[in-house]
Amino acid sequence: MTLFAMLESQAMQLYVVVIPMTGKMANPIVFGRSYMAFTAVTEPYQRADDVGYAIAEFMSFKGRPYYPIGALANTRIAASRLSAGDVLEADEDNLDLIFRMREAEGGYFFEIVLRSSQGTRYGGWLWGYDVEVTDEIVNGYRVIETIEGSRRWRFEFCDNANHYQSVDPLPIEKIIPDWGKIG
Repeated sequence: MTLFAMLESQAMQLYVVVIPMTGKMANPIVFGRSYMAFTAVTEPYQRADDVGYAIAEFMSFKGRPYYPIGALANTRIAASRLSAGDVLEADEDNLDLIFRMREAEGGYFFEIVLRSSQGTRYGGWLWGYDVEVTDEIVNGYRVIETIEGSRRWRFEFCDNANHYQSVDPLPIEKIIPDWGKIG
């Protein structure tokens, strides 16, 4: 039987020492690597806790895990104001985030995090290869178009669903993976 004691956190390393009940010291275990770290170009507002909660929401779909954590580690992110109003890049409280996830079936899933001075929330998903934010406003938010080859899809904010939805049927849908029973 052993007793674990945390000794110190220094220079991003957490040391855990295993102390056997005999009183002899064992070799410390060093936690020196981050599993997932933000890059130097990630802005503080992009890694804030409220954004993290919205990310936790899109990492699952219909109450089940959807993306593996590794998919988030490889995500690319863009910031743009999707709500009505002037687009001011310096207005960090009103810059919404679009996460480009892994490629799937010839395009990407894009996950939206809506941010404002009133709060942050999940804003729905898109699919395509490229994303364009238009100046057209529907239900208080800019229309988004995605492109895949010669095809374009239009996404509008839906007041009833409280997130973006495709106006036309997409060639792909989010389907909950069948991971089988865990445990």
